[in-house]
Amino acid sequence: MKPESTCESVKSSEHPIISRSMSPPKAVAVVGFKGAGKTRVVEALVRELSRRGYRVGTVKHASGEHPLDIPGKDTWRHKEAGSYSTAILSSKGSALYLNHPTDLSEIIPLLGSVDFVILEGFKSMDRIARIIVPSAPRDIELLSNGLEIAVALTSDEETSLYEMDIPVIPVSRIGDLAGLVLEKAFPILPGLDCGSCGYEGCKALAKAILAGKAVAEGCTVLFGGGVRLKVDGKPIPLNPFVRSFIGNVVMGMVRTLKGVGRPKGIEISLDVGELEDE
Repeated sequence: MKPESTCESVKSSEHPIISRSMSPPKAVAVVGFKGAGKTRVVEALVRELSRRGYRVGTVKHASGEHPLDIPGKDTWRHKEAGSYSTAILSSKGSALYLNHPTDLSEIIPLLGSVDFVILEGFKSMDRIARIIVPSAPRDIELLSNGLEIAVALTSDEETSLYEMDIPVIPVSRIGDLAGLVLEKAFPILPGLDCGSCGYEGCKALAKAILAGKAVAEGCTVLFGGGVRLKVDGKPIPLNPFVRSFIGNVVMGMVRTLKGVGRPKGIEISLDVGELEDE
């Protein structure tokens, strides 16, 4: 896999310079039941992809009872006092606590400029490639949704128990598993099932991508020719005519403004309530 060319790059001691674009990062979900070893697989993938020079972000899905902060700490006390969101900043890192449910599509941009996102959990998500981590062979059928690219095992001794049409790879061979991620992963599809890509929905497009019959760039929401629309936080698919119309109108107006020059990106936010009050 040759990473896309763009202005930002990072050097690796063993691999060529990797360039990053503004396209959404590719992703894979590591799924399995509690205690199967998902975290071990995620850790190994992060280390291996990072070693190869890629920048990796991770997101873990947890139950509603899973504590997000340590009771008694300052940020926990802020939350208990009723804060809607809380941030903690230091010279070595930052943390943001959103004390309300948040969609995955809002979280991914907060991970920064990453090449890959590895999800831990998210068993019900059917618009992303997945790696199954089973505790027993019976788990495979329960966790399969047609988008699995591999079965990852935490022990070499377990391999003989599995006869699969997809690769069965012990975590000790993490290089092979990382190679599959590089080959198969694609950005998380939006889940709108709008049909603009020519398929019935996002899961159908995802299956076609893994089968080599389609590419993620066929999603007009993720790759909208430079124009993307969100209404109340929800991505809205645009056909080519509407994308071109909006892009040309906005660019035409912005270029008439003093001091703009040649913009590389434009963001517009409309508060409909304020507009209606005028």
